[in-house]
Order: sequence, then structure tokens, then C-alpha cells
Amino acid sequence: MKDKLKLRGFKIAIWSLFVIYLLVLINVILLKDGTAFTMAQYRHEITLVQKLSGINYIPLTTIIPYLEGKPSVNIAIRNLLGNILAFSPFGFMLPLLFKRFNKIINIFYASLALSLLFEAMQLIFNMGSCDIDDLILNVSGAILGFGLFCLFGRVKNRILGLKEV
Repeated sequence: MKDKLKLRGFKIAIWSLFVIYLLVLINVILLKDGTAFTMAQYRHEITLVQKLSGINYIPLTTIIPYLEGKPSVNIAIRNLLGNILAFSPFGFMLPLLFKRFNKIINIFYASLALSLLFEAMQLIFNMGSCDIDDLILNVSGAILGFGLFCLFGRVKNRILGLKEV
């Protein structure tokens, strides 16, 4: 009985953290800490064709210059690590909440779907720019988070003397 209560408490705590995480992610990526509304206000006259032509469809177009430290090392680190770290908790928490996300392919699809949703909302509501490289970095971050989940599981099992499955 105590184990069930502990597990339930753990699930509630993870769910709470996950909801808070998603709200923070929405604030950072979509709302851009409040600046997205100002951006949308000034960009409301942009046509759909202009929006679609402004999307970066070519992979690594922004990532490679960032890796070279362009336009500045500060901006490069902020954008590369920011996107990767922003999605890492997603890949870590999903398997804690849902058994079906104990496979990397499911993390890949879930993070791709969430990232695509964010990019589409930025496009539709003029709240930022769409970029294939954001998708790449976001999904990479979720996969990194999943890797950490797997690593922590193995470490926990070794400490507790449990066999790995």
C-alpha cells in the first residue's frame, strides 16, 4: 500500500513538473517572454506567401554558422544550447509519465510533433520565425533528455542491484 502511495505521489509530482515545464516552454518559445505580441503587432500585414517564403527549409543553414561562432559566440551558444536544453526535459519526463515513450523512436516523433506545432504557431500568429534547424535542435534536445533518462535508469538499477532489462 505504501509503495502504491509513493508511486502515486511520484506521478503527481512528475505531472506537476511536466505541466510547469510546458508552460515555461510556451512562454520562452512562443511568447518569447512577452515580446512575441509586440512582434506580431508589427508583422500582422505579412501575407501567407511572404511568411512561407521566409521559412528556412534547408537543414544546417543556421546551425553551421553558429558552430563557427557566427554572428557571435554568445548568440551561437544561446541559440544552439537554448533549443537543445529547452527540449531535454521533454525527452526525460515523457518516459516517466507514459510507458510507450520508453523507446527513442516515440520520443523522436513526440518531440518532432511538439516542435512542429510550435513552429507552425509562430508562423500563423507572427510570433517568430520558422526554421528547420529549430526542429533539428529541439528533437536533438529531446533525444538527449531521453538518453539521460536511460542513463539514470541504469545507474539507479546498478545502485539498487537490479538487473537491466
